[in-house]
Amino acid sequence: MDSYSYRDSSGRSPNDRTWSARDDRAMIVLGDVLARPKPLTDMNLEVVDEMNTQMPANVMTTVNPLTDPVKLPFQVGFSYFGEWWRANEKIKEDKERARTGRRREPERPRGRETHEDREKEKAKIQVAYDAYREDLQAKMARTFVSEHKKEQWFREKYVPEARNPLRAQINDFRRGAYNQWEQELEAGVFDEFSLEGLPKSESNGAGGIVEKEEGEATAANEVLGVGDLVPVTGNDLRDDSLYQPTLLIKTIAPHVSRQNLEAFCKEHLGEGEGGFKWLSLSDPNPSKRYHRMGWVMLHPAPETVAPVDRPDPKDEEGDVDVKSPAPVSTAEKALEAVNGKTVKDEVRGDFVCHVGVHNPPNNPRKKALWDLFSAPERIEKDLNLAQRLVSKFEDDFGSDFNAALRIEERVESLRIAGRLEVAGPTIPTKKVKKDRNLDFDAMDDGEEGEMGESDEEGIVDDEVDDEDLLIKKKQLDLTIEYLRRVFNFCFFCVFESDSIHELTRKCPGGHLRRPRSTLSSAAKNVARASASGEAFPSKKRTENKDEEEGEAPEPDRKFRNTSSKTEQQLERAFKWVKTFEDKIMQILEPESVDVRKLGGKATEDALNDELAKFVKQEDEHKFRCKVPDCSKLFKEEHFWKKHVEKRHAEWLENMQQEFDLINAYVLDPAHIAPSKTDANSNGHFPPASGQTQQGTPRGFNLQNFTMNNMMAAFPGFPNMPGMPLFAAWKWANPSQRPWWSAAIQ
Repeated sequence: MDSYSYRDSSGRSPNDRTWSARDDRAMIVLGDVLARPKPLTDMNLEVVDEMNTQMPANVMTTVNPLTDPVKLPFQVGFSYFGEWWRANEKIKEDKERARTGRRREPERPRGRETHEDREKEKAKIQVAYDAYREDLQAKMARTFVSEHKKEQWFREKYVPEARNPLRAQINDFRRGAYNQWEQELEAGVFDEFSLEGLPKSESNGAGGIVEKEEGEATAANEVLGVGDLVPVTGNDLRDDSLYQPTLLIKTIAPHVSRQNLEAFCKEHLGEGEGGFKWLSLSDPNPSKRYHRMGWVMLHPAPETVAPVDRPDPKDEEGDVDVKSPAPVSTAEKALEAVNGKTVKDEVRGDFVCHVGVHNPPNNPRKKALWDLFSAPERIEKDLNLAQRLVSKFEDDFGSDFNAALRIEERVESLRIAGRLEVAGPTIPTKKVKKDRNLDFDAMDDGEEGEMGESDEEGIVDDEVDDEDLLIKKKQLDLTIEYLRRVFNFCFFCVFESDSIHELTRKCPGGHLRRPRSTLSSAAKNVARASASGEAFPSKKRTENKDEEEGEAPEPDRKFRNTSSKTEQQLERAFKWVKTFEDKIMQILEPESVDVRKLGGKATEDALNDELAKFVKQEDEHKFRCKVPDCSKLFKEEHFWKKHVEKRHAEWLENMQQEFDLINAYVLDPAHIAPSKTDANSNGHFPPASGQTQQGTPRGFNLQNFTMNNMMAAFPGFPNMPGMPLFAAWKWANPSQRPWWSAAIQ
């Protein structure tokens, strides 16, 4: 029973009541709080809710214990925003109640709301969160572009005058990569290539499967971690261009231009055998003042031996043991020519190159994809997306490449030769139930992980790939590898690099699909929904509806919680795949993307909104121009617009270019976004040693997050020493404060 609605059975009027009973009840609450094992400085939202429900009706909460997300310099997660929103709504209700004098309505304890109440509240929070995120992203995007639009890396990505010549250079460089790929394709190098993964426990080390004894279980029913998969071919293919002689420039200041670096390399290395071939630059690192790394690729050359001074035999007595000097590699020879030298730039300042020999990883790590990518429906959908990307890249580069046709012809020849085989175990297994790992706490957005299944949903499928699916898988795998080798584009990470070295730094070894046998029936349904563009197939509504209609709950309710958690993980995988498709569409159909959701705005709309700030209507027929250094008066607004287009054309054009830059920036699916909680997302740079990520923890819950931790995590947290939460209570009428209120405040 809510203490606010306590009624005295004597029937006295409100004016005749005393506060003695309420003071006693409040003292009981205060004593209960003081008796808690937690210190008052560590009180959580549960204590706040209890105090709010036990306090007299005219007690009002005026301070939100969480910082307004708008005031934080990063985007908070949905959980944090939800906790702040709930507390803010309660403050609004308390203020309205104090203004009108009405009493607090009885509230359900946290955790006991009906499903309908929770869904309504979640929908409201979602609307508010979407609006907050859209406004924040727009503000952050505009600030980011304004700060970096003059830097070399930004101009190379988004300014046409700097981007187009660079793209032409890259096209010429990639022509050699295409010719190499085409030769290897015809030579059969990729005939055994596959993105299919095989559990390590079932691999014989050569890409085959260990022969099982009769009745022995397979690893399809076991927990598979990201590192528990190996390629089915065993002999993993390597891109030879990754191991060509290369120098690594460890750090490049953001003001250093690519043109100056190329001229520097050509001057000191030449362009002949063993000389400069191509310069690759990484994305800027926000945690290191937007410095970049660089790779100087060299033309192959035979190793040389440095001359040595041999002693004259006449001057020595006896035999002299003279060791042959070690050969000097092409990269080491080039290192001596450029390390420590200065790149001259009279305008932006000189830059000293600190260079080393680049040593690529021998066994680059491969990442396991979500289970959903193993479903036949997703194979077909991903093949269509990959082929569209290839067509767009080849058209944009104006090249005569025709990879799709080459791949189809090669796969058809393999089919005719009977060389398309099922990857992994081919013996159908009975439908069995399996337990899977549900721990996703350590995963980041964009990282692949385990899909958990409950007893009810963890049924292993016994289907095997037919010939049509094998053809599509082979075409998809070859297309993805083509994108990686020729265009240095990772299909699943959705980002492009200007060399295999930069791509390997972001995504070392590519991706592997999990065995199709690991797909549960629930995962298959989710995969179908993601491929067809349908909503997530949730069971929550049906189950909660049955409970609300009065059906008895199942006796093993803890297993239903496990099922609910499984559905949450499936929903997370579904959202990841949806985000992946959205990023692909930003490349394929940028004109159909709603840039407002990404932080941009249509240039025409943005111009109209911005221009409205530079005109002031002083009277019915008086419109004052507020463009800098102008104050002319016009009879109508359309006269003012003509004036701006004619007299302030340069100012207007600069503004339009600014909005075009913002839209180009937000439409880039791999743009640097330091304002997000995952500041190093998309593999731009790993977090530095000891560096903490900005943003709220995943799955933030104020009930499990103490005040001390919160104040340490969020520098903008309001300073409330002593007992901060109690200090937030104010009484509408000070004369009615109970005696213990002074002790709290």
